[in-house]
Amino acid sequence: MSKPHYLVGTGSTQRLKRNVPSHLKGLARKDVWGERIAHLPAKEAKQRAHLFAVRTDAELRKLEAQFEQGGGSACSDTLSVLNLDLTRARQIALSYFHNRDQANLESGAYFLSQDDPDYDDLLEVANADFREALDEASGHKRTTDPRALELLVEHGVLSRSKADQLNASGWPDELASHRAFQGFCRLLERADLELAKRRYRSWEMGSLAIIDSSIFGRVTGGEISHSSATSAGQGKTIADLKSAFLKQHVSKVTKSRAAQYRIPFRVLEERLGPNMALGSITRDDARNLAEFLPCIPPYATWHHKGHSLADAAARHEAATGAPANRSKETKTLLQVITQAFDFAVNEQWLTSNPFRGIGANVPRDQRKKYLSKKDTYEPFPIADLNRLFALPLFTGSVDDENGCHKPGPNIVRRHRYWAPIIALWTGMRENEILQLEKADFGKTDSGVSFVRVTDEEHGNYRGTNFAKRVKTENAIRDIPLHPIFEQIGFLEWVKNRPDGRLFPEAAIGAAEKPSYLYSKRFRTNLKAAKVWKSRRLVFHSLRNNFNDALRDAGVPEELRKAINGWHEQRSMDQRYGRGQKVETLFAHVKKVQYPGLSLEFLKIAAEVVPGRASSR
Repeated sequence: MSKPHYLVGTGSTQRLKRNVPSHLKGLARKDVWGERIAHLPAKEAKQRAHLFAVRTDAELRKLEAQFEQGGGSACSDTLSVLNLDLTRARQIALSYFHNRDQANLESGAYFLSQDDPDYDDLLEVANADFREALDEASGHKRTTDPRALELLVEHGVLSRSKADQLNASGWPDELASHRAFQGFCRLLERADLELAKRRYRSWEMGSLAIIDSSIFGRVTGGEISHSSATSAGQGKTIADLKSAFLKQHVSKVTKSRAAQYRIPFRVLEERLGPNMALGSITRDDARNLAEFLPCIPPYATWHHKGHSLADAAARHEAATGAPANRSKETKTLLQVITQAFDFAVNEQWLTSNPFRGIGANVPRDQRKKYLSKKDTYEPFPIADLNRLFALPLFTGSVDDENGCHKPGPNIVRRHRYWAPIIALWTGMRENEILQLEKADFGKTDSGVSFVRVTDEEHGNYRGTNFAKRVKTENAIRDIPLHPIFEQIGFLEWVKNRPDGRLFPEAAIGAAEKPSYLYSKRFRTNLKAAKVWKSRRLVFHSLRNNFNDALRDAGVPEELRKAINGWHEQRSMDQRYGRGQKVETLFAHVKKVQYPGLSLEFLKIAAEVVPGRASSR
């Protein structure tokens, strides 16, 4: 069988590609049409190629018609005011790169702890951003032009009215052939690529990655002369670094992340001294400190209060007969120390980071032997779900707090009751559920009920412990609600709730987000049902159950990603248009089922009359 037209590559590189005729590139605002279809079976790839050919043929006909009607020459008089040469284009592009890079450094965007519970997902997002930037820079996609015009307006090269005129004119060929403007666009694409690559590599390595671009490398301050760094950092000590670094970063991270910063600085102060000059720290000092880190016992601050970390390590060894060997925690501590000294380099206090490349030696007997067993969450077996939903919390208990595991007459429908049900039939994350507001629920014109995952707050919650947040930008989405929510009275329950947070009780006593407290409460449910498995069967496992149910129902991967809020739904294709319709997603969500799951607890819920004490 011959290979379909426009199909190139194989496996993970398989894609559809069709070149735009040179005389139409200005109107099309791109050099090629492209579409990724990695790993599709031959039959489906052939079908996609056929549809791709039909779609691009239609685009060609439309562009040719515009060209014949003079679209290719429109607005040529406007270009006469685009007073841009290659030197000015390079200056603006370098400024653009420097400003974004500096903002990333100051906000901590280049730093991510490998022990962060969302590390794998966030690294995947960063990798996707890098691949997307690579597509732009390699010419597979062209979306830079509108942004380039905005920058030219910002720098006074072009007036706002002329930029609007260019935008409205259909992008004339003269703009596509304007050498300086196109060079400017390519520089912006390279800048975006270097920024995305630096973030991804920094997260992957656990320390600040260098810029290896010949164009942008000098802009970062990476090539600091020894004399200038020595002068700027003369007399700077570990105490100075601690003060400046924490001031810069603590206010921009969560309390748990801020707490991770303090132990590393305590190690530096105790082992090297708070008044030790940064420039005096050698590679041998860094290695010796790294060798000590695994010996710090767990909860040293609590269990060995008033003792130094060295004393705590000695006390732990005396009590247990062996030194603490906390290799995983060592990586986190070293990552923060390396990040702090990268900060010193960027401040020109040092010419190089003595901790860069210093790693934690993991003993051979602590290395993973079975690589096939991924360190990830597992979906609940159906038998475990049946045991979970057979708890008194769902069938009748004393209350939903201290008496939630004692059989009683009440079904208290608040966050402890609803959260696992919502997760099982929507795939929403724990915090996404607990921060829901009544205003997040809606209905389309065709009558499909949905819930909106967003960080937008509809009420005034000033003075409360937490603010709405989402994991990433990609998590913002509309999820159609499975018909079961109508059947069990959940939608009626939402309708009868007062405006504001749907689960205000979940925030009581919570830290920065309600999931901190609820995850402990849910763990007590799992333990009561005898289905708990540390770091394997947790609340997030319900999200795995939902995705498996979508997969079993034959829901295409693209739609599963849109429903679950994964990064691909924010790909370049999704930046144009409104994305998947709720009705389209609903046609697939309603297929979700869990064969073997006993729904008796839901039948009980459906029988509860709204307004009774047991249905609070």
